[in-house]
Amino acid sequence: MKMKHLTLVAGIATALSGNAFGQADENLGSVTRTGSEQFQLRMDEAARIIENTPRLRQFTHQQGKDLVEFVAANLLFTLVHEMGHALITEMGLPVLGREEDAADAYAVLAMLRSGSHFTDGVLIQAAKSWFLTDERAQAEGIKAAFYDEHGMDKQRAYQIICLMVGSDPNKYGHLATEVGMPEERQGSCQGDYSNAKWSWDALLKPHLRGPDRPKQKIDAVYGPGRGLFDSYAEANRAILLLETVAESESDRYVWRTPFTIEMQTCGIQNAHWDISTHKLTVCYEIGGTSSRSTRTTCFARIPPASDRRRAPLRAGHAHAVKWTCPRPTPSGTTPAGSTERGGRHLR
Repeated sequence: MKMKHLTLVAGIATALSGNAFGQADENLGSVTRTGSEQFQLRMDEAARIIENTPRLRQFTHQQGKDLVEFVAANLLFTLVHEMGHALITEMGLPVLGREEDAADAYAVLAMLRSGSHFTDGVLIQAAKSWFLTDERAQAEGIKAAFYDEHGMDKQRAYQIICLMVGSDPNKYGHLATEVGMPEERQGSCQGDYSNAKWSWDALLKPHLRGPDRPKQKIDAVYGPGRGLFDSYAEANRAILLLETVAESESDRYVWRTPFTIEMQTCGIQNAHWDISTHKLTVCYEIGGTSSRSTRTTCFARIPPASDRRRAPLRAGHAHAVKWTCPRPTPSGTTPAGSTERGGRHLR
């Protein structure tokens, strides 16, 4: 996925605007064109931050940009997933089924409504991340927690692809075929998409902000990286990830009270909406994958574009993403995580 032709602001604004999800802003096309150069500068700056990080200094500038893109895509999907939880609790929305599934569907629908290369890439990277998480968990012998409130990692990956192909079989059918989804299931995914879209549209319509309503304040806070994640914290500041999501959500919905979106070092891969404190927290660790056996954090590294063309998204094929596991300093050591898995701890 290459994001250099789109601005992060324009991409997310498209995804989170319009009739519940989508009547595109009439000026969005011009915003995208005029902002691409500015966004490219932000990505370059974030890549330089990665290059200058001692643990990641073996990366070339292009590899640094690829890493930033992969991590930003997964963090963005996580942020929008947690926004789904926030909307459910703050707006008092009913949920039929598991709330985690509803939040996943919200994130996928928000991206699909954009229809841009940027948001398509976010979904592909998110699905790829779930496939990789499942593969690494199996390799490390981590038992599946079937009682978990989340679906299995691989199920969540397939559901992203399912909603994509359900929204547009011609556009996304090749992705579903690449991951081994049978044609019969691809066809039934159209019903999954239709039900999810109708449900979210109907529930969010009363909460859309009109031009006469003031915007609610949503603060964006970047916590310290505490050694291992200093580069991630600085890179996300450079691309204004939290500010962009905060602005989009404030512009789109009538929120009852102010709240905060923050990124923190947590010691585990986690993200959480806390209704009692009105705070949405996403952990920097989501940008890496904890290794229980080595007590380090492994960072995803995307091969060059020429290699990626030969390594498409496939279930069970982790060669499309390589991992580097720098030896942590005492201040940057990541605690070992749970020995059970049921999906990343997105609550």
